[in-house]
Order: sequence, then C-alpha cells, then structure tokens
Amino acid sequence: MAVRKRKPAANGHHAPHHATVTTTNNANDSSNHTPKKKNVTSAKKNDTARNPSATTTQERPSLSRSSSMAKFLHSNLFVDHYADVKGSKIHVGKGTRKRVILILGILIGVVLASVLMRQTKDTDYIETIAQYFQDFELGSMLPSGMIPDEFLGNVSAMFKPDILTEEEFYPGRELKEEHDYSPYYPVTMIPGIVSTGLESWSTTHNCSRKYFRKRMWGTTTMFKAVLLDKECWISNMRLDSETGLDPEGIRLRAAQGLDAADYLVPGYWVWGRIIQNLAAIGYDNNNMQLASYDWRLAFVNLETRDSYFSKLKTSLEVSLKAHGKKNVMVSHSMGSLLVLYFFKWVESEQGGNGGPNWVNDHVHSFVNIAGPMLGVPKTLAAVLSGEVRDTAQLGVISAYVLEKFFSRRERADLFRSWGGLSSMMPKGGNKVWGNLEGAPDDGLHDEEETMAKIKEVHDEAANRTDYGDTESPTFGAMLAFAQGSGMKHHTMDESMELLASLAGDDYNNMLKNNYTVGVATTKEEIRELEKHQSSWANPLQVSLPIAPKMKLYCLYGVGKSTERSYTYNRLSDLTSKIIEQLPANVSDETSAVPNIFIDTSAHDEKLGISYGVHQGDGDGTVPLLSTGYMCVDGWKKDLYNPSKSPVITREYSHRLSASPVDIRGGKRTADHVDILGNYEVTKDLLAIVANRDGEEGLPEVIFSKIREYSAKIDLGLE
Repeated sequence: MAVRKRKPAANGHHAPHHATVTTTNNANDSSNHTPKKKNVTSAKKNDTARNPSATTTQERPSLSRSSSMAKFLHSNLFVDHYADVKGSKIHVGKGTRKRVILILGILIGVVLASVLMRQTKDTDYIETIAQYFQDFELGSMLPSGMIPDEFLGNVSAMFKPDILTEEEFYPGRELKEEHDYSPYYPVTMIPGIVSTGLESWSTTHNCSRKYFRKRMWGTTTMFKAVLLDKECWISNMRLDSETGLDPEGIRLRAAQGLDAADYLVPGYWVWGRIIQNLAAIGYDNNNMQLASYDWRLAFVNLETRDSYFSKLKTSLEVSLKAHGKKNVMVSHSMGSLLVLYFFKWVESEQGGNGGPNWVNDHVHSFVNIAGPMLGVPKTLAAVLSGEVRDTAQLGVISAYVLEKFFSRRERADLFRSWGGLSSMMPKGGNKVWGNLEGAPDDGLHDEEETMAKIKEVHDEAANRTDYGDTESPTFGAMLAFAQGSGMKHHTMDESMELLASLAGDDYNNMLKNNYTVGVATTKEEIRELEKHQSSWANPLQVSLPIAPKMKLYCLYGVGKSTERSYTYNRLSDLTSKIIEQLPANVSDETSAVPNIFIDTSAHDEKLGISYGVHQGDGDGTVPLLSTGYMCVDGWKKDLYNPSKSPVITREYSHRLSASPVDIRGGKRTADHVDILGNYEVTKDLLAIVANRDGEEGLPEVIFSKIREYSAKIDLGLE
C-alpha cells in the first residue's frame, strides 16, 4: 500500500525591529528562500573577496583555515551550520581547470592512502607525520630567545579578526551614539556545550604533560593534538565511565574569564560579538562576567568537582552588593538548561539553601537564547550510534576516511562518557514528540484525509517488521527503520528503550542518576520530583522559581532545516567485517560497536529527507518544538510557572547574507550558534540589559507555527 509522504517543513520569515513590531503569526515571505543563480562574474567577485589585499578591512573574511576546520568539528559536536544550496551553475573556464586537476589529484591521493592504511596499523600514518614534524627543527630558524611554541602562537594570532574595526561593535555603537544606551543591570553569561575552552592541568600523565595549561579543546593546540596525537587527545577528553569525573592522572579544566568562550579558535567567534557590543555601550569586566564550565560533566558533577554552582551563587550575591541591582542572566543552548538547574539548586536545602525568594531577589531577567528546553534528537543519534546529520552527509570517501580515523564506536563511546551532553536528551516522550499516528509538528497535520491515510497504514503495519518504505509518514517515528532491517519504526519512548538495550550499564546508570525525561502532571508530582536533582533540568517535571518580578525571554531562530527524526538500518552479515576494520587499540572498557546506523540511502529533498535525516523547522540544531513549546505554552500554565513570571517569546527568521564575505551568514542569520551575531538579537539583548525594554518587556514576535503545534500537545495535566 502506498504511503502518502509529509510535506517539507515551512521556511522562516523576516524578523522586524523590536521597537516597531507587533505580534505576528504565520507570516509568509517566500522571497527569502528563492535561490539565486551564480554566474562567472559573481564567481570572480567571490575570488576577489577572498583576496585580503583586494578588500577593505570591513569586507575581509574573518575565518582562517584553522577556523574552517573548527567549524567542521564544532558542527559535528552538536552545533550545526548546514545550509541548503540549490540549482547553482558555475561555468568552468581555463583558469579553473588547473584547480580541477589539482583537486582530482588530491582525491586520488586520499583514496590510495586509504587503501594503504588497510595494510598497516591505524597509527602508523600518524606516527609518520609526527616524525616529519620532529625532523623539522623550527627552533634553529628562529631568533635566539624565542621558543617555537611562542612563535606559532604569534602566527596564529595574526589570523584572529581585528576586533577594533567598527563593524565588530555594531549595533551596540549605534545604540550608544543615537539612543544613549548605557549599562544598567550587571550581566552574567552562561555558554552552551562545546563553547568553553578546556585546559590541561595534568602533570603526571605522560602524554598530557606536554599540553600543560594548553587547551585540549579550543585554539590550534586542539587541531595539533587531534591530528598528530589522537589517542592522547581522546584519553584527555573522555570521562571515567563509572564516576563521570576525570580518569586517573588526567585533569582537564574549563578556561576562565571572558576569553574562555569568546572565540573557539582564532577567527571563529562564539560569544565574541556579544561581549564586543556590551562593551560598546559601556560594559567591562567589572559589570559583566562569563561563567564558563566544563560542558562534558553531568550537572551534579559540576558542583562535586568544581563547586560551580556555589561560585555562581556567590558571584551574583557579590554583584548585587556591589552594583545595587539584580543580574541579567544570558544563556545560550545547553546553558539555558544549566540555568534552570541552578534555579532549583540555589533554592534547595540540598544545594545552595538560598530559599524560595533567592532568584526573585537576585535575577532581574533570564534571557534564554536558542535553549533546547525539551532536548534535541541530535543527542539521541549521537549517543546511540555516534552519528549526526553532519557525518551522514559526508561523501563516500570522506565518510571512509572519518571512519578509519575516528570510528563510530569511538565517537559513541566518547559521547556517552560526557554526562553534560545527555542533559539534552529529548524530554516529554511520545506526548511531545508524537507517535506512529502523527506528531504535533508534522507538515500534513492539517489534512484530515492524509492523516486518516497515515492511521490506516499504521493500523495495517502495526505488527510488521518488514516495512515497504524507508521513509516514515510522520515525525512521530523518531527512528524509522528501513525495509529489510527486521526492525519496526520506533517512537520516542521506544527509542529510549532501544538506547538502554545498546548503551551498556555505565551509561544507563549515569542517565538514570542525573536526568529524567518524563512529564509531571500534578502539583504533588512536582513537589516530589523537586526533591531530586535528576529532575532539575527537566522543565516538564519542575516549576519555575517563585520569582514574579523576573522576566523570562525566549530568543530563538526559525526557518532553518533541522534534524527531527531519522531513518536507520541494522548491520547483518557485514558486522564482523566492519568490526575487524575498527581500531584495535580502543580500550576494552568501551561499549560494543553500534549495530545500527543512519541509512544514508534514504534521501528525498522534496520530502525534507537528507541522507537518512528527516528535517523539520528549527534553528539548524534544535527543533522548533524544543525551543518554543515551554515559552508559548508550558510556562503559561500555573503548574510550571506558579508565580506567573512574565514569559516573552521573540523569534528570528533565518536570512542568509548574499555577500561572500559573510561566511557565518551575516547579521540576519538565525543559525543556532551564529544567532549570537544576529543584529536584532543583539539589539534586543542590549535593550534588556540597558533597561530599555519597558516595564512589561519587549513585545512578542512569532513567525512560526509554534502556537499551532503546541495546541496539539496533550500532556494530560489534571
């Protein structure tokens, strides 16, 4: 029986200026997404733009080669920068044929190298490269008194963008000059996952000693370690599977200060633009701080090992005493879940023991930027099989090289050791994410005939394991298994059960002891769950603090294709052959090779399916349901917001710049990370911290269908 497919997710729309906008719902602007054809002239302009000598300071691209690699690593670890490119035709002239031959030669070299690697140990080629570097005596070429590491550090600094250009301080400088913006509330910034640099403090572990006080995550040192010293890098980055803390002899700690998360590597800003714009209206390190943390750790272990929440509580108390004003807490991505956890920790007798009024007395506003409040499917896929959309979309050769260098087993094992990552496991189960009969954000929900057809197909195939299609008719099949896999489609609840059966005891114990993913439906349930720290990062099982004066802003992007569900397949007779090709030096403590994988043969752009990844609306990393539901619906309910703290939602439509200079998307991008450089987001944030948002707060701005989707979610509240 044929299955009617769901429609592609709707695109986003333009975001107006906050001072003049009125609430809008489901606005249409198809012009934003009309692909533009390239021609030879534009290609030449692009070449010119890449030449620094041919551009002004403002036009010069800010990304170096190292930052391009950072973008790949950063996106693979839960920060996505995928963009759709359609229908572009570039005419190849004589000037480009040499490039084609060069690229072809490189590809042939990669293939030959990959074949030769089968006949040698997996570490031989790395040792060979390392030997070349050892034979190259850089020290003999430098002036006396200058050591090679200092020289390389100075060279890499040349690629860092000039932060003194006017563009880096806009729109803050404009608001300062034209509207007299100035600091009012002190600011505390909480970064997200993989944003904070991690420094090595190991002195006894042999491989780590040479990296003492150097960043194993962030800066060019990370690339050196990953490429030339992979096993040492993994041993430093992996946490103990039983304790969730440092392995014996290894100490990796979060960098401190504003530069802990301003740039991940030279040229790749994260919080840099926000810090520069705050400085433009008068802020400095006396009235703004960045509360960095080791994002690998489960939240409870941040306090156990680093006293993180105790230090954060003290800093906010000192700030109130010094400035006489409450703080604005600004969080991004996973940092928003960390703030929710902190609110419960600081009140609880088990934590900071600040009492029920502490948050109301110390926090003026909580600005949640791109927070995955209900988790991300990307986390499930990463922990389940060591894959995400970025790895699934690699070409055949690239995928093979990646598997040889950093296998799925190694990736899954590393991800499972990071307790912080699992804080973003999807929450709410089937009640939020749907079932095989449909999901709240299915594109076909409005068509009764189509939904009836889906139900008919579901009823017929409920007990089958041999499905005729690789695509699922609904997002509610979080893991849709391909024909011949012998596996049925899995809902969110069933996917969690599958993960538990494959991940091993250590991971299951970690997840059970640190996080919950369910729903509380009564006040009695919430009162009981709030006694357990494992519930504190789940907004569906704990309520907001008693803080009627605290404003809660939800600022997030919409209109960008985002991972929502997957088509998977299962290994069969090939399993033993694949295991034989995996690195032999992986620790015996690692989990078994994942026997399921994203099926990249499932691909249909018209249906929003990209190499096994089913895509919906969101910011490129976090689906709309996760960023928006609690903001427009959940926190409007007394059960989850008992003191009726005002909750204000402002969406930003994803609009890429047409300029080749804007490698990160330009000032209107709403990408999950690049939104930190979005002009409208920056203007809104500066209005809040400068006390220019009005007594009632900024007006709500909603472009997406989040209200429609939220109305279809039935949590079963009493």
